[in-house]
Amino acid sequence: MAASAENQKTSGLANKKIIAIAAIIIVLLLGTIIFLLARQSTTSISDGDVPKIGYAAEASVILDQDALQAAADEAIKNARENRIALKYQNNAYSKDGKTFSCLLANSPSNLYDMYLTIFADSAMTDQVYLSGLVPPGSGFEEITLDRALDSGDHTMIVVLTQVDTDENGTQVLKNQVSHTVEFHVE
Repeated sequence: MAASAENQKTSGLANKKIIAIAAIIIVLLLGTIIFLLARQSTTSISDGDVPKIGYAAEASVILDQDALQAAADEAIKNARENRIALKYQNNAYSKDGKTFSCLLANSPSNLYDMYLTIFADSAMTDQVYLSGLVPPGSGFEEITLDRALDSGDHTMIVVLTQVDTDENGTQVLKNQVSHTVEFHVE
């Protein structure tokens, strides 16, 4: 009888331990879920004057080397047909690091409006300028960056993107080219 009472006591302690461990696990899981949900945040980005751009109807995903070569051949053909001609000077100059005298233009021989995006890094993650749409034959002799550059010389990536309007009135990307321009700050 004493052994039976001792077994019940041991069994009761084991049950209490299991319940305590289960309660701790549940509390930890709930704490983790609350932490992860509280950490989520959303960022609202205002469109402002950014042009509304969609993907071209003829856009495709390149999955293999042959498709990549075909896309490169098409881009070269487009360039030969003057689908995107550049009119620019290789150097831009500024005294304050923000306003630059330069020549960046959409050549009159182009068929489409375009916009310019300027990046301060070769990975094209540090955007410092985004223009509105520029019609063929128009451009800039002066631009003001979103933020000032430090004194010195900066190799900037200028991306020119041509935009057309499809049959539904939606703006779509047609062609894109990037090149470098040296930005000099006194």
